[in-house]
Amino acid sequence: MKLELKNIKHTEWASEETHCYQAALYVDGKPVAIVSNDGHGGCDRDYDHPKFKGDYRATMKAVHDYFKTLPKTDPCEWMPDGMEQQLEFWCADQVNEFLNKKHIMSNVKRILKKVSFVQDGKLLQFGTNLKPSTMTFQQIRRHDTSLKDVKFLNEMTLDEVATIVVEMSA
Repeated sequence: MKLELKNIKHTEWASEETHCYQAALYVDGKPVAIVSNDGHGGCDRDYDHPKFKGDYRATMKAVHDYFKTLPKTDPCEWMPDGMEQQLEFWCADQVNEFLNKKHIMSNVKRILKKVSFVQDGKLLQFGTNLKPSTMTFQQIRRHDTSLKDVKFLNEMTLDEVATIVVEMSA
């Protein structure tokens, strides 16, 4: 069973004890449910997705049964035997991943506003008066021989830069 949480909408200001969010649950590539939480510590809610065709209760029972087949979570101090896997926990993990990626991408976009590169394991940037462009990169390489072979982050894809940023912050 392949599960995906798509179209995640998160409201930071309303998230108190849990995430305040709404998202579409896809099962095997098809929309099945809208899941949400109001952020006040209660359980997630789910109802059938407007595009879902089929027996909603049977499909959601199959989803919940799938989680029962998964191994328990790792033990911790307050749960020495681990916990049963549940859709709600999985949804929270997916929202956390979404928020982490969103945070990383906002950092990447901020970094790429300046001419940026990594040298000797450090992120280096030129001043704000120098705008990233192919011509700028050529001029820098021509005038500073130590940067002749450097690959500017601005020349990479967002995912490549995100990977570098994550590795540097670890």
